[in-house]
Amino acid sequence: MAVVITGFGARSPLGCSYEESLDTLRAGTPCVGDIRNIDTRGYQYTAAGEIRRDGEVVRTPRGVDRKTFFLDQALEELSAKTGFTRRYRPDELMLNIGSGVDYFDIESYFDSGASFPDGILRDGSYHQLAADMRPLAAKWHFDAGCHLFASACTASAQAIGLSWRLLRRGLAGAVVSGGADSMISHPAFLGFSVLGALSASSEPAPVKCRPCDLHSSGTVLGEASVAMMMEDSARVGDGQEILAEMVGYGCSMDAWSVTDPEPSGAAAAEAVRAALDEAGITPEQIDCIHLHGTGTVKCAPAEYNGLHRIFGDRLKDIPAYSMKGQVGHMIGSCTAVEMLGVVYSLQHQAVLPTLNFRTPHPDAPFRMVRDTPLHLPVRYILKMNSAFGGHNTALIFKKWER
Repeated sequence: MAVVITGFGARSPLGCSYEESLDTLRAGTPCVGDIRNIDTRGYQYTAAGEIRRDGEVVRTPRGVDRKTFFLDQALEELSAKTGFTRRYRPDELMLNIGSGVDYFDIESYFDSGASFPDGILRDGSYHQLAADMRPLAAKWHFDAGCHLFASACTASAQAIGLSWRLLRRGLAGAVVSGGADSMISHPAFLGFSVLGALSASSEPAPVKCRPCDLHSSGTVLGEASVAMMMEDSARVGDGQEILAEMVGYGCSMDAWSVTDPEPSGAAAAEAVRAALDEAGITPEQIDCIHLHGTGTVKCAPAEYNGLHRIFGDRLKDIPAYSMKGQVGHMIGSCTAVEMLGVVYSLQHQAVLPTLNFRTPHPDAPFRMVRDTPLHLPVRYILKMNSAFGGHNTALIFKKWER
């Protein structure tokens, strides 16, 4: 059987629909700016990729958890596009989502009489526990199950990978997968600031994140809620568009450090080998690589080392791309939003330029595409992501050939 992707519902810095998102990708519009949804007075870091509609940041009222709020909208868009609630019985439908586990109710904390250090402001920044997505699962009738993944930056990759395996084994009729996460909160910014992971660049917000660039100094946080329809190609009706086929998944854990990637990339290479084996293809068949590419100092060399173990000297000739220079890092939903770039490459036979990439990193000499899209035959794409704790994932997608 073939597991295919037949639609998206998207809310991200790229836009508030699948079509708007692809238009923003095609135009290369920078989507990182100064934060609008929380008060950042006194903060050293104020740049983020917030969800936008028609180029304008979408604001939400106090007390609203943005990731679940926008995931509900993404599911509504997906339902309208694919008719999944009409085409499948509730007991055939499963929801698998990558997200973050957090509970930051600052308003209640203040009401309890607790005091805050300077820089944490009382503005009602509120995030629900990610696992409380049962109301959404009930609303959209995902009676076959609802699974949440919270492995940081690989959360939505693991959600997509498990969905693929369940469909291949006939354990679900159809799966809506993807990710929903929002790092637009005081605790998230303070935490990543303490870790030293945020961009120290003095440049304007849109160019602070420089994936795989010699002058990379850190990442920029963001948010996105993206849902995508995964199903057996045999059950796709006439007239229903097939955007891509998923053919391989690999996952590994190196436990090198709580936050740093393992420098040699050995475990990341294991994930790639597993994905290639499941896809039944060789490294020579990969046409381009969509990187994790966070813009942090340690990410690019570790990612390059892992991929060099697989591709050898050919790696310098394989076109590579990272979306994070354009939108920021969505943590639990980063793979989900970056799937829009994967589908773009397959649909348009092109690798998009990586925004803000200018000077190759000597320890990570990827063939990064810049300035204009690179048009070439794209049949197989390797999608990479890595996460805190040593998680590594590799997904392989194929241009749909009926």
